[in-house]
Amino acid sequence: MSQHPAPSVGRVVRVPMDPATNNGADEAAAVITRVWNPTTVNVRILADAAPRPEDWRTSLVLVENFDEGAGLCRWTWPGRV
Repeated sequence: MSQHPAPSVGRVVRVPMDPATNNGADEAAAVITRVWNPTTVNVRILADAAPRPEDWRTSLVLVENFDEGAGLCRWTWPGRV
């Protein structure tokens, strides 16, 4: 993985989304709310839809891009494809 800043509370990251619950977009911005280690965080999602309880995600794992792995429990830095 290339060099990234250390995750910290308040930083904005990207998370994958189900387009059906995000006004057609397959990703959204999220704010880190807890850092467990350099690759695992909790976030509050800033979806393009009304807030829902599932807009909190825990124990997301850092990936270089969303092609790595499956599911919604991953995050990456802005600017990645």
